[in-house]
Amino acid sequence: MDIIDRHFAAENSHDISAVLATYTEDVVWDDVGHPECPVHGKAAAAEMYEGIATAVPDLHLRAVRRFSAGAVVIDEAVATGHVDGPFLGVDGGGAPVEFRMLHVFHLRDGLISHEQAWFDTAGVIRQIQAFDPSANSVS
Repeated sequence: MDIIDRHFAAENSHDISAVLATYTEDVVWDDVGHPECPVHGKAAAAEMYEGIATAVPDLHLRAVRRFSAGAVVIDEAVATGHVDGPFLGVDGGGAPVEFRMLHVFHLRDGLISHEQAWFDTAGVIRQIQAFDPSANSVS
């Protein structure tokens, strides 16, 4: 599971090149709730990561539990960050978010060949919409 540790370390350091190094050339990257997914290949995955990095520049994933069965790894994580840009069709406005994610990774030749991610998009949208930046300002 070293490749999964390296993958999340690269994501948490916001190093897209290092994230891409954990994938096969023909990776299938699938944010299950995203209308443009799945995407195929490293270049397409890089575009998706660039969009995420723009929207949530301080995104951090913390592993909760992880299981493996042969060439499949299932990972539950908690994601945190501040949504600065448009995300899930709404303007983030700096809203803090915290949500659980489920990843399913398929491995081939020591690299990730297929990544699927699930999270409660409606719950994240509710957190963004409930954020009131004026509540954090000093008068």
